[in-house]
Amino acid sequence: MSKRFILLVLVFVCCIGHAQEDQPVIAADRPGALTGPHVMPYHKLQWETGIGFESTKGGPRTVTLNTTLLRFGLFKHAEIRVGTNFLLSNDGQAPKYTFGIAPLNVGMKAQLNEGSGILPTVAFLAQVQSPHIGTKDQLPPHLAPSVYFLFEHVVTNWFNVGYNIGAEWDGASATPSTFLGVGVYFSFADKWGAFLENYNRFNTEIGHSYMTEFGITWLASRRVQLDLYADLDFKRFGTFYNVSCGVSWLIN
Repeated sequence: MSKRFILLVLVFVCCIGHAQEDQPVIAADRPGALTGPHVMPYHKLQWETGIGFESTKGGPRTVTLNTTLLRFGLFKHAEIRVGTNFLLSNDGQAPKYTFGIAPLNVGMKAQLNEGSGILPTVAFLAQVQSPHIGTKDQLPPHLAPSVYFLFEHVVTNWFNVGYNIGAEWDGASATPSTFLGVGVYFSFADKWGAFLENYNRFNTEIGHSYMTEFGITWLASRRVQLDLYADLDFKRFGTFYNVSCGVSWLIN
């Protein structure tokens, strides 16, 4: 009887291990200002969330209590995504912080090409911010769409290069900001990763911005990734900083 029981336990453990190996490894869009071209596996759901603090010396400060992005594999090569942020804001003059909910952001990402050799993986991302769902003073006056082309080159099994090109509307002006970003991504020690990104927004009406972001990731399991990152603003160097940490979870 005991031998049969031990045999059943061994078979069960082997089956569990095999099932774990069949699970896809999480590929998160956070951290980073750039978005990767990979889409969610078919009918898989992922939750990406974090907290953060952004401050300008003598100016506004924002505490991100929770940033949430839900991604779902709708088709084999396309996903739908819904996100928003819960914030505490202070303009630098008020005695206390004000709670707010950022506009609901709804979008779809579709993979156009799977990279091979010198050809990059390419995807298209389209999303829109709602002028109706969120805290009133956070809402844009009209729909605020944005569109991007997303690229990634796999250089080695531990080094990737990615870049995004896009246009972003703020819901108030007909003139979009042009988004250009490039990043380098490293993996080491199996579960650890690091990245460095430069991303810029160009708009003749409201001015240009030049930002750099860097951070690390840790793959806690095949379905959970933790991250920590920070931003630097070259136009406000020494007076602005933004730090954040978060977790991404492949739910099913």
